[in-house]
Amino acid sequence: MSSAGSDETIAHHARRPQRLWMVMLALGLAAIIAGAALILGPLYGVWHRGQNDSTALQSWQRGPSTLAGPASSTPGSTADPGTTSCGSSAPTDYALLKFDAPAVYHYAGVSGDGTWDLLNNRSMVHYHGTPDPGQRGNVVIAFHREPDYQHIDQLRPGDTVTIQDRQCQSFAYKITGRWDLPPAQVTQLAPTTGYDLTLVTCDPWWQDYNRLVWRATLVNPPPDGAAQAAAGAPGAIPTFSH
Repeated sequence: MSSAGSDETIAHHARRPQRLWMVMLALGLAAIIAGAALILGPLYGVWHRGQNDSTALQSWQRGPSTLAGPASSTPGSTADPGTTSCGSSAPTDYALLKFDAPAVYHYAGVSGDGTWDLLNNRSMVHYHGTPDPGQRGNVVIAFHREPDYQHIDQLRPGDTVTIQDRQCQSFAYKITGRWDLPPAQVTQLAPTTGYDLTLVTCDPWWQDYNRLVWRATLVNPPPDGAAQAAAGAPGAIPTFSH
């Protein structure tokens, strides 16, 4: 073998490890980028929801604001037709929820109104088509644990959730039941004939294994004679798959 041929063979074998090293480096970088996307994507989603939640809560708490809207049909309402004075001026803000427990965290948030898709942009949603607060039936509200409700699992039967609607009315619901269930076993979202509220979130925090479900009952339901006027629509049965 000539000297030139020998040199070419040596150079060819030398390039093999170099090409292999470059391939391994590229694969490693791709894995790092993919892993970062898996971590940063959800973190950005939580941050984005948190910003929207904070803006909505501050807007509601800055009230009163003059809102255009119909008079409330709930008996005993003092809201004037055409204008109301409370809460947020944003049409996407549906109701303010305040939790009296765990008291140390002062949990409160503004719910939107829509389907579960709204949970991509907001941490709390009233499922559209279920009754409004104060109406007969099952008011269904779902929310994320993060970024603001990490310790909401301490909410227990006997505690109270207060909902203020856009007509400036406040409705107190007392928790009567609490369950930690696999998603397929959540049956509490079906319509009811009482004055009920069902809250749903994921458990454990930052994960998606189970659903924490609370059932609450309106503390001061309308008198029997006014029940028909306060009745909500039967409503759809939402499936909580988030």
